[in-house]
Amino acid sequence: MRFYKNKKKYQALSAVLLLFLFIAPGLAEESRDWLAQADQAYQGRADLKTAQKAGELYRRALKADPNSFEAAWKLARAMCWLAEHSPKQEKLPAAETAVAAAKKAVALKPDHPAGHFWLGIAYGYHGDAAGILKSLFLINPIIEEMKTVIKLDPGYEGGGAYMALGRLYHLLPGHNDRAAGYLETALKYGPQRWINHLYLAEVYADLGRKKEACRLLRRIIAGPAEPDLEPEYAELKAEAEWLLRATEE
Repeated sequence: MRFYKNKKKYQALSAVLLLFLFIAPGLAEESRDWLAQADQAYQGRADLKTAQKAGELYRRALKADPNSFEAAWKLARAMCWLAEHSPKQEKLPAAETAVAAAKKAVALKPDHPAGHFWLGIAYGYHGDAAGILKSLFLINPIIEEMKTVIKLDPGYEGGGAYMALGRLYHLLPGHNDRAAGYLETALKYGPQRWINHLYLAEVYADLGRKKEACRLLRRIIAGPAEPDLEPEYAELKAEAEWLLRATEE
């Protein structure tokens, strides 16, 4: 009799489960469609409107499938780009979205370096947009995320965690030697990751090692761009050309 009394409840639960079984694959497929479109748009990120479109498409992919690790970390990456390239009033919202997306990625796959790496990068952009006081509070979280990346995969993103730590310590007064050490390690993991060369050249220039700095800058200018990083390379090359002229004077 007890089962009979609960029969309608079990029938309703079964209906919900069956509905989920039919809907879930559809949501995952929809997410993959949004993801493919977002990836294509992200290739054109040098154009701000196209970069914004990529960000929106990654949002849709993650909304369609909240368990999509790929959508989460790629949304964080796209929003970091927008946090750097958007008008001033749009930088903080972009950085906040990047942080949230990266935290989602970390929660979904805590043993994968992508979420931790982009969370650390997103913290940096959030600090830049929020002001110096917020930046100071985010130093330790950035260091923690990058050290986690190093434990999981030291070569991730061409030594990207070492690059981020080197850049961070270069921005902190009195830490140029430590910054150089991190960036030299980054260069070993990413010998053609030109951002490693640029940041190390800046540190060398500050340390008075101008010949070494100029050599790194000429390597950037000679190129070529890494595959799929052409927009980044165009910006790095322009910075390297300017810094080379300033260093040689």
